[in-house]
Amino acid sequence: MKERHLAAPVKLWAMMCATAGVSLAENVLLTCILALPAFLCMALEKRWRTCLFFGGFYLALVLLLYLIHFHGLHMVIFSEFYVLMFYSLMPVFLTAWDLIATPPGHLSAALSKIRAPAPLVMGLLVVFRFFPTMKTEIRGVHQSMKNRRLTEPLRMLRHPAATCEYVLVPLLLRCLLVADQLSVSAVSRGIQAPGIRGSYYEEKIKTADIIWLMVWTAGTVLFLMMGGMK
Repeated sequence: MKERHLAAPVKLWAMMCATAGVSLAENVLLTCILALPAFLCMALEKRWRTCLFFGGFYLALVLLLYLIHFHGLHMVIFSEFYVLMFYSLMPVFLTAWDLIATPPGHLSAALSKIRAPAPLVMGLLVVFRFFPTMKTEIRGVHQSMKNRRLTEPLRMLRHPAATCEYVLVPLLLRCLLVADQLSVSAVSRGIQAPGIRGSYYEEKIKTADIIWLMVWTAGTVLFLMMGGMK
């Protein structure tokens, strides 16, 4: 079976629906209505590892909520507030992760096609490319610390403050450099050029994309009707 990727506008609309639903709903316990289509979208794109990771985390949150409400489970560090927060925001996490995994060229082409303002396009591209780039930077910092034998468990336990410094200082510097590099890269590719921008990626909205647009719209309306609005 051929792998199917949803169009970038569908993913953007899905994240907007999930964000609006979570923000406006009064009963956040019903966010599973929005989490279900998010998991189905990832399954459609055959992102099984991501589905298993988020699915396992989601089931763990459901189990914790059950134990807290019906068995009086009390946790000092990971309290009910954080459990409920992660549970309610799971649809936003799923749709945002799917959008971040979208190639920036597809996202830029979709936003340019709907005449989105250039500052908005550049801001979104920098944000969504920032996290995958930082993942590589974190690996580099870890490898650098490993080469200097700074990742030994006993050393990290004896000097926790120094370990945090070794990790945070280079990461903060790299954050600034990566954000600046991504901005310069977008500008050099003509993101601020006036007029209608063309793109190498020309995605067409297909029947499956229209169906998923309707699914997300109907799911959000159903969620707000069942959960009530603030």
